[in-house]
Amino acid sequence: MSRLDELFSRFISGSCTQQEKRELFALIARPENDAALQQLLDGLIAGMDEEKEVDAARAREILSVILKAGTGKSRRSKVFSLLGRVAAAAAVLALVAAGIRYFQQRPAAVQPAGNIVAQDIPAAVSGAVLTLGDGSKISLDSLGQGLIANQAGTKVLLGNGSVSYNSSQSAAVTFNTLNTPRGRVFHITLPDGSGVWLNAASTLRYPTSFSGADRTVELSGEAYFNISPQAGKPFKVKAAGQEVVVLGTGFNVSAYSNDAQMTTTLLHGKVAVNSKVLRPGEQARIAEGGALQISRADTSQVMAWKNGMFNFENAGIHEVMKQLERWYDIDVTYENGIPAMQFGGKIERSLSLMNITRILEISNVHCRLEGRKLIVTQ
Repeated sequence: MSRLDELFSRFISGSCTQQEKRELFALIARPENDAALQQLLDGLIAGMDEEKEVDAARAREILSVILKAGTGKSRRSKVFSLLGRVAAAAAVLALVAAGIRYFQQRPAAVQPAGNIVAQDIPAAVSGAVLTLGDGSKISLDSLGQGLIANQAGTKVLLGNGSVSYNSSQSAAVTFNTLNTPRGRVFHITLPDGSGVWLNAASTLRYPTSFSGADRTVELSGEAYFNISPQAGKPFKVKAAGQEVVVLGTGFNVSAYSNDAQMTTTLLHGKVAVNSKVLRPGEQARIAEGGALQISRADTSQVMAWKNGMFNFENAGIHEVMKQLERWYDIDVTYENGIPAMQFGGKIERSLSLMNITRILEISNVHCRLEGRKLIVTQ
């Protein structure tokens, strides 16, 4: 029995130590072991009983090895169907990513001789540009905590990666704009205490004090809102054809200018989108024609971005690449047209672009990176 056979057998039985797992993954990474590994995988898949329940943790771990090995589409499809009952399929890509991190973080001493380290782009980080009422701009990427501006009696504070406001009763009302460029995300506490989480490539315009009959902000891009209730003073979000009226709630608005539709998804509470009331778990969609449709939503998929994940369930490659453009501040082009492909599963948003493209390779999406341009070759 070869060392690969021995370690693979121990891995499948669950008796591998962490050191042995690292050794196994290193063997899997060697091209000369592809044929032997394929035989092991063929035997494993052939022996799987479709009627037998599989322990979730073991299923996900086994599947991660199968995917690392880059088995054919038909074999992967069978494994996905076998493990769907234990929710393995939804977690597969995140698990593969964890394994890929091991290979990327190996010490230089174990890299093959002559190997050239490819360029990489890190994941988005906290950062934004704040435009004050007088038009002056403040980059929030690397400022220290404390007072960052004073606008006619309104103090603008930065702390723990979030902007907040402290206004005196005599403070003049002016408008500020918070912009997250591509590759940045940010949190803000509005003057009324409401919290807003801005996704990458988003802009929020708001007053420094809500002194009128309502509390109105304007959004371009995507944000999650957690609104502080105020009796008799509704909160409103205006975003590309949507007017969301709120009475104390948590909801997500996606209104990117290059998306085919604008959505508002209600997590809890009550909102009205263009006068149509949503119930928790519902989503209002406005497509290019302007018609409003309301349906049940997969809230876990909607909120994946805020929870540190990409959720590509039922997403086409164009949608996947638009998310990567915003998150990694890249431009995506298609060398041979846009492939007609659908994706599934989740990937951690903390991974670098190189790790993401390695995962996409598993789904036969081939790319190359030139500067900040990602070229899809298939």
